[in-house]
Parts: sequence; C-alpha cells; structure tokens
Amino acid sequence: MHKLLLLISSALMVGIINLHAVDYGGEKSFLMEVPYTVCVVPPEVDEAIAKGVKVTSVANAKKLFDANALFFDARAPRHYKAEHIKGAFPVVFDESKASYIALNLPEDKKAALVFYCYGESCAISYEAALAVRKAGYTNVYWLLNGFPEWKANKFPVESDK
Repeated sequence: MHKLLLLISSALMVGIINLHAVDYGGEKSFLMEVPYTVCVVPPEVDEAIAKGVKVTSVANAKKLFDANALFFDARAPRHYKAEHIKGAFPVVFDESKASYIALNLPEDKKAALVFYCYGESCAISYEAALAVRKAGYTNVYWLLNGFPEWKANKFPVESDK
C-alpha cells in the first residue's frame, strides 16, 4: 500500500495524474484521472514468468513476427485504430466479465501469441496474456516495452484509418 501511495503522489507532482475534489454539503468526493498510457500498479516480470508468460524483448518479438506469430494489441481502441503492429488483433475489455478478451485466438494452443500495450509500466497486455495462458495456451509472450519500442525500432506498423 505504501508503494501505491508513493507512486500516486509522485505522479500527482509531475502532472501525470489529475485529481479533482468536490464538496457536496460536507460530503467530499474525489476523482483521479489517469491516462491510458499509465498503469498505477505495474506488473512484475518475475510474477509473469512464474505464471508461465514469457517476457520478451523487442528484438525477440521481431523474430517472432518474422516467424508469423500472432500479435495482440491491448491499448485503447482509438490508439489501436490510429496505429498498431502490422497484422495485430485488438484486445477488448469485456465489462460483463471484468476481464480482457483476446479475439481471433487460434485453435492451436501451442501457437506463438505476443501481447503488447504501452510499455513496461502498462499491465493491460500482461493481464490479457495471463488470461490466455490460463485458457491453456502454452506459447504466450508479453512484449515488455510494448508498442513505443516497436515503433522506435521502425518495425512494421499499420493503421485502421
């Protein structure tokens, strides 16, 4: 809990998080706005490995791409539409189940699946990868530094515009 409070207070100081407070006749209400590019509690690499998710570098992800692995983009829909790794499928949030759903999963449970989002501080792709791993897929990768590093390396991207 201490780490979380320290992270939130640091984010407030540098302007990553906006905090709004309203007083309704003595009852106080607070709203914290966090952009999609920030995860309040980033996942731990050791935790991912322990749960059977393979943490991968952008260089290895490119090798997987060249070997026809399937890529899944767990960023917000508007960011996916604007630009994503070439051939990647979107990951959607199913509010009824309060979980991330990867569409277009192959029947082959041994197929290489690579999940990515905004980078190391983003847990969305990790959560999606973990859900797929729990569904019995055995070759699940989490691209730790996500789309920003992929794009910085000038690897193939496309748009749905």
